[in-house]
Amino acid sequence: MGHEVYQKMVYSFEKPMWHVLAKPSLVPTSARGILDGQFKGGYPIETRPVYVELNGQLHEKQKEFALVRGAWVDDPQEIVIDYCSERYKPLQPGEIADSFDANVGQPAETMGFLREGREMFISWVMPTFEVRPGDEVKLYGIIKNGFDTFKGASLFNAIYRPICANTMAMAEGWAENNGGKIWNSKGVNHNLLRDLGYWMEHVQSRALTEAELLKQFFGHLAKTPIKSDAQAWEILYQAYPDTVSISSLYPRQLRDAKEKKTVSENVSQAEMRDGIFAMFSGQGTGITADGWGLFNSGTEFLNHYKPSKRPTASSMMWGGRNDDAMKLVKVLSTWAA
Repeated sequence: MGHEVYQKMVYSFEKPMWHVLAKPSLVPTSARGILDGQFKGGYPIETRPVYVELNGQLHEKQKEFALVRGAWVDDPQEIVIDYCSERYKPLQPGEIADSFDANVGQPAETMGFLREGREMFISWVMPTFEVRPGDEVKLYGIIKNGFDTFKGASLFNAIYRPICANTMAMAEGWAENNGGKIWNSKGVNHNLLRDLGYWMEHVQSRALTEAELLKQFFGHLAKTPIKSDAQAWEILYQAYPDTVSISSLYPRQLRDAKEKKTVSENVSQAEMRDGIFAMFSGQGTGITADGWGLFNSGTEFLNHYKPSKRPTASSMMWGGRNDDAMKLVKVLSTWAA
């Protein structure tokens, strides 16, 4: 089952989805086309007065409203997703889809609804580039909107293609650590739809610049050789260092538990270092002896070989693995510079 995908409301262009909740489309489609077609028109987001019972009678609470995800053709059960003031005007799924079509002007790559319909996302393909012949990287523009008052609307780019909550976490983590965060807005903003449209148009117009910056970073890694195993190990130890035991600073009754935790953490760090080095030293696929090769060794180990209690497909999409990958990226960025 796809992680927190609502009612199988998920769309993918051409590429199969690992969670197999829907068949990919072979025809490029607009966001509005997906919403009205595959998603059967979607659902409304409404604000309704809140009432309290007092002396057997219902009284409307002043200045407090429930934020409701309305009924959908395949799910008549409505839910309250948040509470808000009368000033809060939630975006509608259709408004977001129409703004995407008007301002981005590209077919949707992926689109879906998450967490009981509390969130919506749309992604599109930005320019691709080659780090070196045969090594192509795609950059995705991503819109994420939380219909509650907390998450708000956000716009960012990432090298990960969102198709569920886990892959969205990977994309957000990448954006957070690589300058991919572009814009977000929370709370009351009566110009939210307008501003979202402005920023989508801006991002698409700057897509070539964004891709060129990313190409320069990865290209620099590809041009920076790793000259020895010792140098590779040094980078890996910086990315995944051992934890120094501080159990002696704890009360004697708690020292054993603290020491066991430290040992367990260090075993995990050693597994990361050993696994990535094994990929880099010959077990990986098409690995080169440079920073780009070590980066790819890390992603290959994390996505395909790191042990996990979860099913393999789900584990590959887990946001925590993205966090581990970003640790290596940070060290490689400093090293290559």
